[in-house]
Amino acid sequence: MIRRTAIKAIILACVVLASPVRAEPLPVARDLAVAAEEARTKRIPVLIAFTTRVCPYCRVARRDHLEPMRASAQWRDKAIMLDMQLDTPDALTDFEGKATTVREFAKRHGIRSVPTVIVFDGDGKRVTTPLVGLQSGDFYTAYLEQAVEAGLVKMRYANNSQ
Repeated sequence: MIRRTAIKAIILACVVLASPVRAEPLPVARDLAVAAEEARTKRIPVLIAFTTRVCPYCRVARRDHLEPMRASAQWRDKAIMLDMQLDTPDALTDFEGKATTVREFAKRHGIRSVPTVIVFDGDGKRVTTPLVGLQSGDFYTAYLEQAVEAGLVKMRYANNSQ
């Protein structure tokens, strides 16, 4: 009886350890002025994923790439990662502290397809070329990491040159 219980416990532990950890959803962008202030304070960039709730490619980008990246110890403190859902009429405060909507903000930044990821500095300026679409799944996380690294270099260089 004890042996059977021990075996069940070991099997359960293996299943739990083998199960992928479900990362928390990306925070939805609401106030970019607050994000920019945090970015300047921490000297890290702001990554915005322009998505929609119904886009299957957006779901894959969030679930398989962005959320695990944000949850990882290696990347969690290297960027402020936000989701801007374009199929909502949500109000938004932009990087300058002005009231706008997510759709108007996306239009200003030339977003025409989703998912699109843009990395910004603490002043709301783009620091990388936008990543448009869900590029090769094998390399998409690497592209995201390169974009964050470019943002980190920009933030650190800008702060050191002042």
